[in-house]
Amino acid sequence: MVDGRHEDGDADPSELAALRLRLYLESLQLLMPEPQFKLLRDLLDGCAELGGGRIEVKLGDEERELFTPAVQRELLVLLGLLGAMAPGHEDRADRVVADLGDGERVKGAMSLVPPEVASDPTRLRRLRDSFDAVEGERAGDRATVEGIAEVSGMAGTEED
Repeated sequence: MVDGRHEDGDADPSELAALRLRLYLESLQLLMPEPQFKLLRDLLDGCAELGGGRIEVKLGDEERELFTPAVQRELLVLLGLLGAMAPGHEDRADRVVADLGDGERVKGAMSLVPPEVASDPTRLRRLRDSFDAVEGERAGDRATVEGIAEVSGMAGTEED
């Protein structure tokens, strides 16, 4: 390999993925208000540090205001570009953000999916339904933990 290219002249896929991510970030930095870009960059860095998977982030009031649906969409795109840097996962860069809509528990859901899934309403509905089911399980788990804490006297007391 010479200068990021294989001997046959093709560019190294991992270097192309890194370049694509860097260029996308640079364009977002030019287009987005600075506070939103900083939040987006901090979230992306945190996701990269944790290595992916489901991540729950607690945002303050100001951050929550900055974390608009447009910023959420860009975060999903960036996560796809970041994931494309892993060997064998280059196709993740081609994924698109799909609006899944509202479910029983999940509101305004969106996900990064392959293009063929994005164009299939049945598959999108199933994906949203699976998000709803997971959120239902989490809500049940939270209620159980809160109930145990209350019965054991560990729950915080509210003062009037």
